Amino acid sequence: MSKELVMSVFSSRLRATVLPAAAALGCSLATSSALALSFSASSSVNGWINASVTSPLLGDVNFTINGPSDYAYWQPGLPGLGTPVAQKSYLVPSGGTPGVDPIYDIITASGQYSFSYTGQAQVLGLNLKTAIATSTLNASGQPDAAPNSWVTAQSNAYWSQELKINATAQRPAGSYGAVIVGFTLDGSFPGDGSAYGTISTSFTDLAGVSYSSSFGVSTWSNDPTWTGSRTVYKKLLFQYGTTFNLTGNQWAYSSVNGSVDFFNTGKITYLELPFGATLLSGAQEAGLGTTAQLFGNVVNSATADDPNTNWDFGNNGGGFTPPVPEPGSALLLLGGLGVIGLLWRRRLPQ
Repeated sequence: MSKELVMSVFSSRLRATVLPAAAALGCSLATSSALALSFSASSSVNGWINASVTSPLLGDVNFTINGPSDYAYWQPGLPGLGTPVAQKSYLVPSGGTPGVDPIYDIITASGQYSFSYTGQAQVLGLNLKTAIATSTLNASGQPDAAPNSWVTAQSNAYWSQELKINATAQRPAGSYGAVIVGFTLDGSFPGDGSAYGTISTSFTDLAGVSYSSSFGVSTWSNDPTWTGSRTVYKKLLFQYGTTFNLTGNQWAYSSVNGSVDFFNTGKITYLELPFGATLLSGAQEAGLGTTAQLFGNVVNSATADDPNTNWDFGNNGGGFTPPVPEPGSALLLLGGLGVIGLLWRRRLPQ
């Protein structure tokens, strides 16, 4: 079963002041070596060439050639604040002798076209960095579209961390709450392409029901509203006293002749926690960065009953007030276009 959560915009209200990072309970953020809360991160670059031809005997034939890929992973105990840079370049050159390799002949139109891609991806702290470029050149070395084939490539950066918010004086363990997360996508388009980022939470509650809530921000090279950066704020669900996963993902994607540079990083730039709550992370996250580097502006709601950090199941989660409304955000949210999904299922008996 699934529901769409349509967020409405409430009027402005008082906000709590920013609280610093801490190594002890009672502040907004704390790292605890006693909690088995994990952190993982990976980055990757991969590409492929699609071909479509007509065979006298087989009719229309489509096939894909997967190019080389590169993957990088964060591992506990290794130096550095994230993953190494995943990077890969690949070239199918033009000018080959026809008749030597039938697959090469199909893809390059008997050596008349070259195809290439190059990309980079990295997780640095909780910053997501992706860049990708593709190229198709004719025999004269000019950008062109080949008759039978096209090259596509993507880069991806991903992290996932286990977090926990314990019961507060106002909210017992087992009750539900929400956090407001602001995610900023930041980059440029030297050529055609697209970029996309997502933030999500997921957990299994004390009754064995699994929940997932998420949102995304995307743009593309012909996006008339893109100014180089875009921030989206959304409300995500958690349960007091239950470990939950917070996950970030970012992709850069291009095809034929394109270039996408989002190595400027996609990142969390705002985090609002419930009144009196502390966000707990595990020892694996220690050393990834300061509070501001990991989560940007971190605040607590001004009151325990603040709609921003309370979840209303009877009203699709309830509304929230972004800290700085984006242009047109009220129209998007009230019109039902700014939505996040909430999925839940009963865990089956083992």
